[in-house]
Amino acid sequence: MKDLIAHIEGINAKSKEEMDKTPGLWIGMITTDPEHWKGYGITTPAEYDRYMLEVDVYEMHKSAYGTKGRHYDFDNMTDQELKDEYDHLCKVASEEYEREQKFYAEQVEKFKALVQKTIDLGAGDEETALRWLTADEKFYHSQDVESWVWDNNILFTDYGKELVKKLE
Repeated sequence: MKDLIAHIEGINAKSKEEMDKTPGLWIGMITTDPEHWKGYGITTPAEYDRYMLEVDVYEMHKSAYGTKGRHYDFDNMTDQELKDEYDHLCKVASEEYEREQKFYAEQVEKFKALVQKTIDLGAGDEETALRWLTADEKFYHSQDVESWVWDNNILFTDYGKELVKKLE
């Protein structure tokens, strides 16, 4: 168990060093309680690393495909197969992220074009155009505003966040 605890302490030290170099970065510290790890059947650094790799694959599957990887037969996968799967999932998740960013950028441009069209049709300025576009809405709470912006597929963009503030 001493080797396991030293291994985890080394990981925690690297995390702390990284946080010290990057203000605002937060990395959770891993427990060094031997009883915690015994409860998982983990007593060596190799078992710990294997466990964390399984968790990474399981969780990364959600980032890549939208559902957690409950279908994996981890007991029958080698460490290399897990590493390869993790690398594959990271690639897919990255591609999905890029696709989403492109989609949201297109949605922002689409919404901005709607605002401009409304201005051109007589609103005269952005504030009036937004008032016209939301004329049939009942905003009782900031969540109502966020819901309207969400319906336009731009809530989690910088433009959408600013739009929420304007509409509030």
